Amino acid sequence: MPPRKKSAARPPALTNDEVAGLRARLSTGEKPRVIVRAASAAVPAGTRGNVIRMGNPSEGEFIVVRLGRDEVPFAPAELALSARGKTATATAAKSAPAKKTARTSPAKKAAPEKATAKKTTATKAAVRSSGRTATKKTTSRKGAQPLTITLRFNDGRWTVEAQRGSRRLARASTVRPGAVQAFAELVDDDAVREAMETIVASNRTVAEEKAEKLRAELAAAEAALEEYDARGR
Repeated sequence: MPPRKKSAARPPALTNDEVAGLRARLSTGEKPRVIVRAASAAVPAGTRGNVIRMGNPSEGEFIVVRLGRDEVPFAPAELALSARGKTATATAAKSAPAKKTARTSPAKKAAPEKATAKKTTATKAAVRSSGRTATKKTTSRKGAQPLTITLRFNDGRWTVEAQRGSRRLARASTVRPGAVQAFAELVDDDAVREAMETIVASNRTVAEEKAEKLRAELAAAEAALEEYDARGR
């Protein structure tokens, strides 16, 4: 059995400084280029794309990258920079203006408690007089969109497609029957596994019969050709 090829080491994930550098480059109108570190069902490892916008880090997958015609959100751990991109991003991060922190004067810090108490009392009185209940508005944190992967068999061909939420990541692509067989062996559900293995085995039988028929036709053609080359004895 031939030795397995060693897979290439993945590039390091984006650091906080590199994320800040990407923001700085976006603010100047650039579309920084990044590399997808790990393969998924629709995006192979090493795929390159351009960052088009960045959201709030609390969303998890807040770096939106354009891959072809699709816009796909990623987390910093899923992306990397090339050596050339690291230099440009580091330069942008250094040149970005530092955020100014507002200093609070001692006079404002030591605001009179009496004024605050009066304001609170007035607010409570207004609520009582209007008969309404004071409520606090809360914002729910937006979770990551679900990833749906669909494996389909139709017209003698296996295909796979994926979408994140309502957005399709890529068009359906062909999957080799051998890969489907390998995946079926990992499925715990007996009914699903048997259905997949049955389809693969049935189509393999058809392919074998076709190959045998072609071999027989080729042997007959070779024999007929030899008749033309044979000389009388």
